[in-house]
Amino acid sequence: MPGTQFSKGFQLNPIAKGAPKALVVLLCDLGTSIETGAALAARWAASVPAAAFIVLDGIWQSKATPDAVRNTIAEPRNSAEPDRLDRAGRSLVPLVAQALRTRRLDASRLVLVGFGSGATLALHLVLHQRWSSAGVLAFAPALTDPPPRTARRSPKIRLIDSVGNSSCAHAGARDLASILVDRGIDVRRVRLGGPMLSDEAIRHGALYLAELVATAQWGARLPAGGTSNA
Repeated sequence: MPGTQFSKGFQLNPIAKGAPKALVVLLCDLGTSIETGAALAARWAASVPAAAFIVLDGIWQSKATPDAVRNTIAEPRNSAEPDRLDRAGRSLVPLVAQALRTRRLDASRLVLVGFGSGATLALHLVLHQRWSSAGVLAFAPALTDPPPRTARRSPKIRLIDSVGNSSCAHAGARDLASILVDRGIDVRRVRLGGPMLSDEAIRHGALYLAELVATAQWGARLPAGGTSNA
């Protein structure tokens, strides 16, 4: 597979010639191998040939089992959950900053892609820690607390959910996409059948990713407008 393995993950340089115009950082789910993320990066790279891809490893520094950590993240308003996400975020800061600096890009050229717990972390970073980025593509995320109301412009958020694993803010709460729309965030969501990384989900992900990379590359703005099924 094209690309380079390094101490903290995998990187794939742009297919297009010249310097990268955007950086896509993949945050894998707990228990998911970096090879899975690398395979997705290689598959999506053809859709966004001007973007460099980084798949980061070791962001969940915990001795707990993947299921135990995932259950902690999913537990509504669990006091350990924000701390765990904050620690993971702190471990990401120097890695992402170095990746951007090496490619002479700023945070406006960054797109975060997360899967499961990685998607939860990506949303936490941009909504609660106020990371700057062009957008977030989140596969089956959870969010224990709704984002704060703010006049600050937020990045675009694109959600891909399975019918059996619908994103919600917490048990019994309204749909996550609706909550984000109420916060004035440009969010679209597609809900699919099947597993989180089905072929259909990956194809939809490629379309959303192309839009987010275009935003990073050109500053393209699409009308904010709620959820979508396409």
